[in-house]
Amino acid sequence: MAAYCPKCGVKVKKGGLNCPLCEYPIPDVDEREELKVHPFPTPENIYPEEFKKVKKKVLKSITLIFGLAIIIMYAVNMYLQEEITWAKYSIASTISLWVYIGIFLKFIPSRYFYLTAASINTLGLLYALDYLSGAVTWFFQLGLPLVLGLYLFSLLAVFTYSYLKNRLLIYVAVNMIFATMYFFLLEWAISIFVAGAPHFIWSLIAGIPTFLLALALIYFHYYFPINIKEEIKRRFHI
Repeated sequence: MAAYCPKCGVKVKKGGLNCPLCEYPIPDVDEREELKVHPFPTPENIYPEEFKKVKKKVLKSITLIFGLAIIIMYAVNMYLQEEITWAKYSIASTISLWVYIGIFLKFIPSRYFYLTAASINTLGLLYALDYLSGAVTWFFQLGLPLVLGLYLFSLLAVFTYSYLKNRLLIYVAVNMIFATMYFFLLEWAISIFVAGAPHFIWSLIAGIPTFLLALALIYFHYYFPINIKEEIKRRFHI
């Protein structure tokens, strides 16, 4: 690391004894290797029990509000149509939203649990919406593969984060590759459901640039000069 003249502030090359401008002697400063600290440390809750009580109160309040909303939707639908029509979709969506809120209030502190529970809840909602329409038509061809694919790639993203959290560019590149793969899965499922055969058009348009950008980030991480990477990190605070 370069030193600076304490008298005039001119930058001095490492190992220099005197200032090249004013000839002032440069003191020998003992340089120690800096500890690598992640710029954004993981926040910790110092009041876990108190916060848990607050979350329980929030969930109880939301449960009461959603329960009243379900009763109102049912009553209005029965009063207007004398049978359940639109209310069944609204009630199913409201129950699913209540489950989502319960999941992400983090009573169980596990990312894998959040993803698994949210995916199961999403599958349940999609199946209910398809079933309530009169017959199960699109769930197994569209809903199931797309949700399972997103769940799988999300699990991989969470798993790789523990290994790549200090290599941000590589982590972003890996997730862009996952996104590219999901683009193809998405168009594959939709094209089979709509046309009966797989077609890849917009997934190529979106996936190829995304994949190339991911390769560029990997190249940047391994082959760019260190001083340029440090300057970019300093400017973008990463």
